[in-house]
Amino acid sequence: MKAFVVLSMALAVASCAAVDDSSSKKDKRGLWELGYGDHDLHGFDDHHHDHHEVKHLQTTITKKVPVPYPVEVEKHVPVHVKVPYPVEVEKKVPVYVEKKVPVYVEKKVPVHVDRPVPYPVEVKVPVVQKEYVEVPKPYAVHVEKPVPVYVHKPVYVEKHVPVTVTIKKHEKKHWW
Repeated sequence: MKAFVVLSMALAVASCAAVDDSSSKKDKRGLWELGYGDHDLHGFDDHHHDHHEVKHLQTTITKKVPVPYPVEVEKHVPVHVKVPYPVEVEKKVPVYVEKKVPVYVEKKVPVHVDRPVPYPVEVKVPVVQKEYVEVPKPYAVHVEKPVPVYVHKPVYVEKHVPVTVTIKKHEKKHWW
């Protein structure tokens, strides 16, 4: 970056030195004189070189910086409150409400036996006796049904059938 600044300053000094005092001629225009008067073009002022001495002033500015202090802010947060409120019913429909009735349910609990029983235990299982009822049933009927017989070799049967054959006579057509 410094090299760019140094080179640009050297180019500016060289361009100012290249222009001589014969620029008052109006015959031909040079590179920097476009014929529009004495205007400062691109920061190159060829005619007025005023050297001023720059004075540096040092002043102290004091400003008051506000000190932070605590401020209480009231925030409104929506909280759901369970409060019953009346609701209008447009259509009145009868609603059946189930009533819970206590019902005793017998639960069998397994009991652990410390030692096995040395004799067989008889358990009575109820057996339902079957009753036989006479139901009218369909009876067998003999129906003659021809059974198809497959023949492995074809058998040809000759039969004389009278056939009439007609022969058409072909005639040539004339073109006239």
